[in-house]
This record gives sequence, structure tokens and C-alpha cells, in this order.
Amino acid sequence: MSASSFGYPLIDLLDRVSAQPVCIAVRRGLIIVLPLVLVGAFMIMLANIPYEPAQLAIDRAFGPTWRQVCKNLIDGTFSIASLALLCAIGGVSATYANQKKQTPYVSPMMMATVTLSCFFVLIAPLKSGIGDTAFSLSNGLLLAMCIALATSSIFLRLARCTWLRLPVEMAGNDPVARDIFTLMPASIITILLFGVIRAGLVALDMTNLHELSGRLLAHPFTKGGDSLGFGVLYSMAAQVFWFFGAHGPNMLFAVENDILIPSALANMDAIAHGTAPPFIFTKMFFDAYTRMGGSGCTLALCLAIFLRGKDRGVKKLCLFALLPTLCNVNEPLLFGIPLVLNPVYVIPFILVPAVQTAIAYTATVVGFIPATAADIAWTTPALISGYIVSGSINGPILQAVNLLVGLLIYMPFVVISDAIREKRSKQVMQDLFTAANGGGVADNRKCLGQPGEVGRLANALAGDLTRALDEPGQIYLVYQPQFNNATGRVTGVEALLRWNHPAYGSIAPPITVALAEDTGNIDRLGRFILEEACRRRAAWANFVDADMIMCINVSPMQLQNPKFSGYVWGALSDASLKPGQLELEITESSMVRPESSALEMLRSLHTDGIRVAIDDFGMGYASLRYLRAFPVSTVKIDRSLTEHIDNNINQQIVRSVLELNQSLGISTVVEGVENQEQLNSFTSMGFSTFQGYFFSRPLCAKDCLTYINANRG
Repeated sequence: MSASSFGYPLIDLLDRVSAQPVCIAVRRGLIIVLPLVLVGAFMIMLANIPYEPAQLAIDRAFGPTWRQVCKNLIDGTFSIASLALLCAIGGVSATYANQKKQTPYVSPMMMATVTLSCFFVLIAPLKSGIGDTAFSLSNGLLLAMCIALATSSIFLRLARCTWLRLPVEMAGNDPVARDIFTLMPASIITILLFGVIRAGLVALDMTNLHELSGRLLAHPFTKGGDSLGFGVLYSMAAQVFWFFGAHGPNMLFAVENDILIPSALANMDAIAHGTAPPFIFTKMFFDAYTRMGGSGCTLALCLAIFLRGKDRGVKKLCLFALLPTLCNVNEPLLFGIPLVLNPVYVIPFILVPAVQTAIAYTATVVGFIPATAADIAWTTPALISGYIVSGSINGPILQAVNLLVGLLIYMPFVVISDAIREKRSKQVMQDLFTAANGGGVADNRKCLGQPGEVGRLANALAGDLTRALDEPGQIYLVYQPQFNNATGRVTGVEALLRWNHPAYGSIAPPITVALAEDTGNIDRLGRFILEEACRRRAAWANFVDADMIMCINVSPMQLQNPKFSGYVWGALSDASLKPGQLELEITESSMVRPESSALEMLRSLHTDGIRVAIDDFGMGYASLRYLRAFPVSTVKIDRSLTEHIDNNINQQIVRSVLELNQSLGISTVVEGVENQEQLNSFTSMGFSTFQGYFFSRPLCAKDCLTYINANRG
């Protein structure tokens, strides 16, 4: 099933919702604290192994120390994760505002500090002792998220008020101090506002927000009885809280303590006295049949991603999270994908447990499985837990059915999620492509200096490019033939750069080159292209005409390196090629102001027999000036003229270029020829050498050699 079958309007709507600043801040904040979540999840799983002989074996092998280590790691991860998320959301909100230029520059560290202060102002324990609870991932996440988002919103609104900013001259020369002092009034007022809110809560005797909210939220369920409506409503309510970042069962702890656990005890007592268990809904019922993998039946989601997911990063996350998920510890998926505040998954995340509850309820009513009465550890994996609570194979069968139902419900949304992620990624990549082809930003870097998501992607790719240059395979060359239509021969091939990124797929060559320039790797990349192209031309020596030319593109930044000439001669010497078998292509648009040293180097290389071509000739710069300034062997007509050759003005331009080149003894190649009409138009004007998809796409070395030999005239 494709994403298009769900309609692009739905994808666009979900994309717009997920792109809201609140969702972005929470999503990125959760990713930042993911290392804590992963470590904490594994430690909780180890500390709660459901198989007692395994626990005893570990105790004998490592003694009590390993349990203390687990506790320390849990205390340092899960137990303070809400505080970490609080700071992360504050910092992310400031960074996002800076990228969008919505306010004066806000220090992310300052925002995190103010957010942390507001959190403690609001929840600092008086007599209630809720501090530790509010810090933990299980109990304090929702409160921490709400405070972080509220603090960020208030602070950023105040930061926009020019009358609240201190004069710049008060801060001195230190730019960091200036950023802090300028917005000092906004930060102070934000903290004071939360102090006022706290005073109001104290006056109303509402300091223990966690306990108070739990009692209020559980109240609608206290008289729900044992009906299907009660079970479905409870499971959906728990999921709604999870969606907003709160531990659903913990938020509804009164339901569990006052209804579900007493029901389980009543069932156990009934069985002990030989009577029928009176209740269907117990804590074990939900643990066994609707929380397989954790709340939301994330085990089904994990399976759906393995089957239909395309994003390699998400699949790897699911692979890391699989073991904890099998033991019903699902925080790595909740905060890694993430599911919290992710509008794409809100429907299946809430719907799946409700449907599974209805199925398990029906199975119990009709007698397929008995009412749950066996006490099991909550970390017991699916299928095993089903057998224990049912006492027969019917329990695992029901669990398998519920997993299949969950899988089928999640699967379309996995496809939609991939479509949204792919759409967003393509847009960011297109923006990066535009930046790579445009001028540099303030620090003369084309890509790395870009703001927002574009700059973030550029920085990620820059590090990957450095590794790709060290590891063969990702970066390689393909070859596009240049065909002489008059002789029926291939007179040259252009070596074209390709980068097959393991996560993003094919990266456009302009992006690769721009990143190489920004990171100082352009000489390494250029030497790779030069040496690989020369080796390929040498390998073809006995199979192609001796005068067939190998063309390579050269970045202007390469020409600024005084060693470039030596690199060229070294590559020719190593490959035993003649100078006339190599052509260096210089893009016209990138050489608006050629330096004298670069021109002198090109003249020297040209004088010694190496061919020089102007690529993309006619893009709108001072084209004729280049013919006078450069030592030119070949001019390549830009594809923008080729695409619109039916335009009379373009026809006059290309005719003039051809006549001028012929008078100067310069070869002419027409780029971008894609159909018979274009070929006929240029042929009628007197052009003979062409390059484009009409003749051949860029080919691997083997296929290119086959094409050359098939067109020997």
C-alpha cells in the first residue's frame, strides 16, 4: 500500500501539524534524552527479568553488586529524565527561534537555565515531597514538558519586547555576556511569573500536582464497573496521556489501585475457593493482552516498521529497542521514533489497545480464555505471558491475533510516516541543493553556513563526506559519452561524480562539491576524481580510439592550490596518458572573477597540451570575456539554451557561439540533448558533437566501454 493511496492532503496536514514549533521542540528534546532512555530501559529490563532462575543465576555470578549498578544507572537516567528533557526542550526552543530569527539571539543555555529554574519554582516540595517523583520519566514527564513549553513561550514573547531589553552598552565587549544581559529582564520576569503561579497553588493547597491530577483524572472510572465500555475507555485514556508524554497507567494510578488490582485479587480468591472469577478487567488482563511491548502495543508497531518501514535509522532504532520491547519496556520507541506528540501515529497509538481490549473482552465472554487470575511479572514477554495467565495455548493464540490486528492497524501509518519524512527530507535536500549552487553566506561557505534544517543536514553530510573519502565504495565515478553525430563515433566521455550515501541515497554532485569546499576536502575529492578518471582512461587504452578524450570537472577552489598542476601531471604520468587525452572542464558560472594565478596555471597546462573546456557556456555571465581570458579548447553549450532552442533569440545566440568557436578553432559540444527535435535543430545549425540522455545516460565504466565500442563509426 503506497502513501499516495491515503491522499496527499492527509500527508500535508499531518506534515504541517508535526512541523509546528511545539511538536518540533518536544520531538527534538526527546531525541536529545534518548541515550538516557535507552540505558534506563535496558537496566529496568535486567533488573526485572521475569524468569526467576535467571535472576538467581545472575545473583550467584555477580553477587548483589550488579543490582546496585542497575539501580545507579536507573537513578542516573530514568529518574532524572524529566529534568533532562526540560532543559533539552528549552534549548531546542531557543535554537529554533534563533534559526527563524523570531527574536534577538537567545542563548540556548540561558533558556535551559531559566526553564530549569521555573520548574523548581513551581514544583519545589514544601511538605508534599514530590520532588523525586517530578524528576522521573514515568511520573514527571508531562509536567516537565508543560513547564518547559510554557516557559519557552513566555520567555520568547518577552524577548520580542524591545522595551524590555537592556542597552547593549551595558554588557561590555563579551558577546556571550551581551546576549545574556540584553535579555536579562525577560528571564527575570519569566521566573517571577512562575513564582506568582506557585504562590497561587500554595494558597489553594494544590502543591502536589501529580497526585491531584491523578485523582481527578481517575474519577470518571471509579464507577465504571466491569463493562466493555469501561475497559475501552480506560485503555484509550491511558494512551492519550502517553501521547502527551505522561505515563498513562501512572496518571490513572487510582484506577489501577482501586479497581484493577482489587479485581485481580478477587479473581485469585475466587479460584482458591473453587468459584468462577467475577471480573474480566484486571491489571494482568491489560498487561497480557493490550500492552504487548508496552503501552500502545508497540511490539506490533516494531513489527510493522520491520515489515514496511523504509527509514534505516528508525529500523535500527527498532532493532536496538527490540529486546526491551519484548519485555514490555517501550520507552526507547516512545521517545526515539518518537510517538509522543507525533500526530502521524496518534490514531493507531490510541486505537490499537482499544481494539485489542474489545477482542480480549469478547474472547473472555465467550469462554475462549478464562478471566485472568495468575500473577505475572509485567516484564514477561508476549506469548509466554499469555500462556501463564490463561493456563492454555489459547492465551498465546489470542495474543498472536491481537498482535496481528495491531500490526495491520499500524502498517498504513508507518507508510504515511515514511512518506512525510521523505517529503520533508527531499525539501531540505532541495534547499541544500539551491544553496550549493548559489553564492556563499556570510562566512563564504555555501552549505555549512546555512541556518535551520538545511545547515543541520549540511553539517551531518559534511562529517559523512569525510568518512566516505576514507572508505572506498560510497564515492565513485560514472561516465557520459560525447557523441559526434557526423562520424557516428564517441569522441569523449565526461567523468561525473556520484555519492551513494547509506542513509540519504544519491547526493547531488553540486552538494558534494560544495561540502568538500566548505570542509577543506576539495583537494582530496578533486584528486580522487582526477586519478580515478585517468586510471579508467588508461584501462580503456586498448579498446577505444587513441584520440578519445576523458573530461573531468574542476572546482575553482582547486585552481587556487598551487600544487594543482603537479596533481594533474602526476595523474597523467601514473596512468601513462598523453596530455591531449585529458580535458579539464571549468564551469563558467563559478569563475566570475578568475584569479590571475589560476589563469596562469590553466594557460601553462593548455600550452603543454592539456585541453581546457568551459562548461555551461551561456548561463548569463560575461561569456565572451571567458573566451578571451581562458585558454579554451572546448565550449559546452549550456542545457538551458538546449531546452529552449525553439526560441528565436536562443537560436541566434547558439549560432553566434558556433561561428565564433569555428573562427577561433574551438570545439563545441551541445549539452542536455534529450530528444530528436533538439538534435535536428542543432544539426541544422551546423553542430556535430552532442552529450545528453538522447544518446546515453551516465553509465558505469563497463557499460560505457560497451557503448563506445558499439559506436565506432
